[in-house]
Amino acid sequence: MEKPFDIGLRPQLLLDDDLISDKKYFAEQLHTVSKNPKPVLVPAAPWEMPGQGALWGPLHVERDDDEFKLFYHTYGAYPGLGQETDPRYACLATSRDGLHFERPELGRYEFNGSKQNNIIDLKTNLGGQGHGWLDARRFAPDEPPEFRYKTVFWMGPGAQGLRGHGVGFSHDGLLWRPWKDNPVVQGRNSGDVVTCATTRDWFHPLHSAPMPPSKYALFPKTHVFINGWRRRSIAVCVSDDDPASPPFTKFFDRQLALTPDILDDDMAADRLIAARDILTYDNAADYRCEFYGMFVFRCGDVFLGMLWVYDASCSLERVGGKNQYALVEVQLAASRDLFHWKRLGGRLPIIPRGAPDAFDSHMIFYHTLPVEVGDEWWIYYVGHNEGHAIRNGFTPEMRDKFRAEVQAGRRFLPSIGLGRIRKEGFFSLDAGSIPAELVTRPVVTDAPQLFLNANVAPGGHLRVELRDEAGRPLPGYSYTDCKDVAGDGVRLRVSWKVTATTPVWTGQPVRLAFRAQNTALYGFVFA
Repeated sequence: MEKPFDIGLRPQLLLDDDLISDKKYFAEQLHTVSKNPKPVLVPAAPWEMPGQGALWGPLHVERDDDEFKLFYHTYGAYPGLGQETDPRYACLATSRDGLHFERPELGRYEFNGSKQNNIIDLKTNLGGQGHGWLDARRFAPDEPPEFRYKTVFWMGPGAQGLRGHGVGFSHDGLLWRPWKDNPVVQGRNSGDVVTCATTRDWFHPLHSAPMPPSKYALFPKTHVFINGWRRRSIAVCVSDDDPASPPFTKFFDRQLALTPDILDDDMAADRLIAARDILTYDNAADYRCEFYGMFVFRCGDVFLGMLWVYDASCSLERVGGKNQYALVEVQLAASRDLFHWKRLGGRLPIIPRGAPDAFDSHMIFYHTLPVEVGDEWWIYYVGHNEGHAIRNGFTPEMRDKFRAEVQAGRRFLPSIGLGRIRKEGFFSLDAGSIPAELVTRPVVTDAPQLFLNANVAPGGHLRVELRDEAGRPLPGYSYTDCKDVAGDGVRLRVSWKVTATTPVWTGQPVRLAFRAQNTALYGFVFA
C-alpha cells in the first residue's frame, strides 16, 4: 500500500512522479517567463555612473503594503579592465506598481558631500554581498528581531587553502552585520556564488527518514572535475539548528547536489553555435557546460531550483586573461529532499537570454523570490549584453568601443529586468484531444474545498473524482457527480453534486483522479 501524503493546505505541483500513481495521455510542458522588452531599472544616478556603469546583483525584491522594494548593487565602470575597480554601492529602489522605480533619499551614506541618495552602504560593508538573502519573518516568535533578514556571502580563501562562506544579519534589510564566527561553511573546492533557502516544516513524505530538522539550507558553488574540466557545480548543506546557537549560524557539511553531464555539454555546444554572431570570444575546443549557481525556493512540498546554466565558449587564457568567456541562462530543477534533483522541461530555459539586440542577450542572473502580484509571479533579474568575465578579455580599445556603442544605443549596460509567469506556473501536464487521466497517490487533508490551477480551453473538459486508497470512487464524488471545471485560473473551485457541510474525505486518505481534454493542469490545493 502506498504511504499517504499529508498535504494539509499546501499547493501541490505536478512536476514529478512522487505524487502521481498513474498517468495516461498527459504531456509535460515547460513554461517560460514573459519578459518586459526593456529593463525596469537602468544606471541613471551619479553613483551608478550612467553611460559607463552597471546595476548588479544580488537582487532582493519584496512587496510590503503595496510597495515594491528592490535592493540592488552598483558595479562601477563596466566592462572595466583587468583589476580596475570603482566603489560599489548597495542601494534601494521603491515602486508602487513594480514597473516604475524611484530612488528614495535614505540619508544614510554620503556621496560627493551629500546624503540625498538611495545608497545603503558600500557593497563591501554590507552583509548582502552574496547571491541571495532571506526575510525570515515567519520565524519571528522563535527568533530575535535582529535575525529577521539573513544573507550568505563569499569570503574567499582562508586558512589551509579552505574557501569559506559567511553569513550576515539585519533587522530591517538596511543595516547589516556579519556573524562574528564566520565562515560557517568551508571547503577546498568552494566557489564564489552561494544562495540560501528556508525549509522548515517540511520533509519528504516518502523518505525513509526525515531530513535533519533544519530551517535553512545553503547552496554553495563547488568545483568538480568532469571529463577533463574543473567545472562549477552545486552543493547543498542544511542548517544544524542547535537551540544553543543563533539561527542560521551552524550548518552540516556540504553534499554534492547537481553537476553537468554529457547531455548538458551537447546542448551547450548547440546553443553556442547558434549564438556565434554575438560571441566576443569563441573556441570550440573550450565548449562545455557548467552550473554557475542555483537559487532555490519552496513551493508547497517541492523545492524549485532556478539553475544558472553557464555555457563556456572560450578560456580567456588564450587572449592573456583569466577565467572563461560564457553565456548564462536559467533552467528549472525540482527536488523533494534538497539532495536529489530532477531537471525539468527537456532542460530548456525558463528565463531565456534575449534577442541579439536586447539588454539581456548574453547573460541572465536570478537571485530573488518571485513577487506575487494577483495571479502572477513577477521575477526580477539582472540582464547582461556581454558574456561572463568580459573585463578580463577586453583591451582598452574594445572597452572604448563598447561604451561608444552604449552612447549610440547599440549596446546596453547591465540592468534589471522583469519577467512574469502564472503563479505556480512553470510546469503543467497538458491534455490534448484524446481524453487523459491522472491518479494521485493517497493524500490526507482536513480542508473542505478543492481548487485547481488549470487552463481549460474553450471546448475542453476537466473533472475530478475522489477515490479511497483502493481506488474505488467515494459515494457522491465520482466523475459523473463532478461539475465541469471551466475557465483559466490559479484557483478554480471543484464542486460535486453532494451538499454535505463536512466532506467525506476529511481526515482520511483519498486519491484524486483527473480526467481532461484540451486542458493544462498545473496543480491543486485544498483550502
